[in-house]
Amino acid sequence: MNRLTSLVRAQLSGEVLGERTPVAALAMQVVISGLLCAIVRGEVDGFGYAVFALCLPLALTTVPLLGELAPLLRADPATEWVGALPVTARDLRLSRVMTLLLIMGALAAASLIPAAILAPGSMSLAERPLLVVMGVLQTWTVAAALLLLQVVLGRGGDTVLVALQTVLFVAIMVGVLVGLRSLGALAAVDGPAGLWLLLPPAWFAAPFIVGDAGAAPAIAMTATLCAAAVLALAPFPPAPRARSTRSVLGTLLAPARFLAERLWVRKEERGAFGFVFDALPAEREFVVRTYPLVAAPLLLVLLGADATTVEGEGLYALLLFAPGAYLPFVLMHVPTTATPAARWVIDTSPVDPLAEDSGARKAVATRLLLPLYLAMGALVAVLASPALAFRLWPVALASGLLVLRLLWRPGGPRPLSTEAQELQSTGASGLGGDLLTVAIAMTLLAVACWQKLPTPGPGWAFLGAIAAVAITGAARSRARAT
Repeated sequence: MNRLTSLVRAQLSGEVLGERTPVAALAMQVVISGLLCAIVRGEVDGFGYAVFALCLPLALTTVPLLGELAPLLRADPATEWVGALPVTARDLRLSRVMTLLLIMGALAAASLIPAAILAPGSMSLAERPLLVVMGVLQTWTVAAALLLLQVVLGRGGDTVLVALQTVLFVAIMVGVLVGLRSLGALAAVDGPAGLWLLLPPAWFAAPFIVGDAGAAPAIAMTATLCAAAVLALAPFPPAPRARSTRSVLGTLLAPARFLAERLWVRKEERGAFGFVFDALPAEREFVVRTYPLVAAPLLLVLLGADATTVEGEGLYALLLFAPGAYLPFVLMHVPTTATPAARWVIDTSPVDPLAEDSGARKAVATRLLLPLYLAMGALVAVLASPALAFRLWPVALASGLLVLRLLWRPGGPRPLSTEAQELQSTGASGLGGDLLTVAIAMTLLAVACWQKLPTPGPGWAFLGAIAAVAITGAARSRARAT
């Protein structure tokens, strides 16, 4: 038992959470849960409130478990070293399972305890701690399901997991924006039936059903037993190996890369440009934190964008400018990597830091911003009208490039140089303070361009002027070098 306790303590203070207690993450769970439950408690009762309360840990733990907490669902990177100590394979496995259960249980409890405290008066004092217990069981069950999914998918499952994270992110956003307007329908539900049986919170809310609970208790019991079996038997997959930097999107962007290297990227910047262009999209730590945000603008479409109305067309205009709005969050994670020690290859090379900064910025523009704006433009052209997309897309792209230039801070954390847990201490998180400012500015610019630019000419002229300045500057630099 002492060996097991020591292993768990070491893992809790090791790679998964670093040496800091995640006070900010737990506090965020408490605040979000408290605010939402305070709003809902007067609108729903009994089973409806239990379902709502159990949806909170489901949302607030599943997305992180697919992202920054994903190492919890993989084998300990130090397993071979620890295996040389006087411990058994059974000790190593049990310690990994206990670490997973403790961390996920703590995160779930942070949102469930406020929900239990703020529960409506119809929920007895005995039922309130039961709500916390059922929520923790639900969280553990979902964690086991994700572990099994990783085992089934194997090494090629990263794309599926990122797609799942994106779907969950969109579902959560839609649930927050739309679900609070449907509390009346939730209050009218006495128990799970039909489509409700597809929702895990409906299973684990079975103890709060008045009358016949139907199949929900049996489903919850079966899911819990299956989760216990998975945690007892399923192997934790090893940490993912380096992946190929080749991708379909990278192949499609080959012409853009060729033009950028020929016309825009200076000779001394090409090394950093190629490194970031190839390596950043293959870095899982970056992908799982930023790619789900690509789906955020689609909420504008889901929530009422309609090209036949003035207001709906305005939402499509916002959609075109959306990539620039969350650009600060993307840039904040450009330094993120799972292997910061590999930076010595670049740090010991004769590379000018300013040239590295400039090349990396141009790589982000070509590899991330350009396809995002192309995708948004195509979406607006198909769903709204080609005329609207042709009129606003160039000024949207130009404004995104300008925002990138203004936000990129030379001398900050280098690309692919920092573990995600260390970003706050390096100052990269300072970009998070720009998020609201940039979002407001891009929203105002989108509305102004939509209303004041009746023809596509000014937008294309603006984009052409920016391109001409960039190409001229690169040409002059090449001429000085020769």
